[in-house]
Amino acid sequence: MSVTKRTYESTDKSGKTRTREIWRARVWTYPPHGPRRQLEEEFDSKTAAEKWERRQRDTAQGRNVDFERLTLAESGLWARAEPVLRSRLAPKTFDHYRRGWNMRVLATLGGVKLGALSVGDVERAQATWAAAGAKPSSVRQARLALSAVLTVAVSDGLIDTNVARVARRPAGDKMARRDRHVGQTMTTDQLDGLVTLIREMEGGGRYALMVELMGYAGLRYGEAAGLFVGDLDFHRGLIEVQRQVTEVSKDQNETLSSEYRRVGNLLWGPPKGEKTRIVPMPRHMVAALQAHTTGQGRGDLVFRSERGDKVIRGNVLKRRVNWRKLVARHGFAGFRVHDLRATAATNYLAAGVPVNVVRDILGHEDIKVTNLYARSHDDALTRAAAAMDKYAGH
Repeated sequence: MSVTKRTYESTDKSGKTRTREIWRARVWTYPPHGPRRQLEEEFDSKTAAEKWERRQRDTAQGRNVDFERLTLAESGLWARAEPVLRSRLAPKTFDHYRRGWNMRVLATLGGVKLGALSVGDVERAQATWAAAGAKPSSVRQARLALSAVLTVAVSDGLIDTNVARVARRPAGDKMARRDRHVGQTMTTDQLDGLVTLIREMEGGGRYALMVELMGYAGLRYGEAAGLFVGDLDFHRGLIEVQRQVTEVSKDQNETLSSEYRRVGNLLWGPPKGEKTRIVPMPRHMVAALQAHTTGQGRGDLVFRSERGDKVIRGNVLKRRVNWRKLVARHGFAGFRVHDLRATAATNYLAAGVPVNVVRDILGHEDIKVTNLYARSHDDALTRAAAAMDKYAGH
């Protein structure tokens, strides 16, 4: 890279010699794709030549100066990344990312120029979202959406670094995520009590059986709702979890892989992690499940709505049994349907089932996630405190 002075002489019609000074700037550029190339321009002043050279130097170092002058909202990065994200993410995860991008990332960072976007901007944005009342999971999804989009931009050579990947998570996010995974848990006696309360309701039999299966087999709600009769192997006492059904709003640009199919706003697809797994059928439930599915074909839903051969949606279950008041009356205010899965995991571990087996039952990829459930029930802690008081003579 250099700026050099050049002098040109010329003779006019009268034979008089004239001179002209120009400044030539020359640089080698290294584009993200393709071989290096030389650029050369001539200018009437040294200042203009040096300005052009600095601009080209920035580009040669991997920065696209013109692109960096655009704001995040003007950049079109989401449209560029969307096909890549659709191919990599499950439809429900993509839907979370899209809403996080539109509702939070653009609202807070849309006016920031790409060249000025910093790690601090991302961390302040997370603080802003949290202060506005966003749940930790919503803050995390918005940050992950930004990071995913910037990752594609880095791969395309449009920007140099992904600042969202470097940004630290808000204080308390790790603990909030742990609590979200583990939640509250019940002992088997407490779970049986909850199931009994539902069964005693008018028409509560199917809902009680569904809650009991989730609480003992560790199924996610979408997995239990998507069970077919053919998935139940009564002879071997096993359940094959090979699909789930979730509620995901449809968008006009949606393209689904062959593993997924849509019926209205219900999306049928493989379980989380896209892996089929085998789980043990609770022995005490075999007879009840056999009676419940008598006369049904292998392709029929195990748990059908009261209106016919329809999926029991999550909000229907909660409304039908008045879930919030029910669990509060049972002494577990705030207990979520997903906490039934945590209940199964904790009880498996408390029963002495090896953690690697529990991991396979739950379908976790990382055994560290399973280890989150290796904790004592609240009643066990209460008994421990009572034992200490007795030992101390209090």
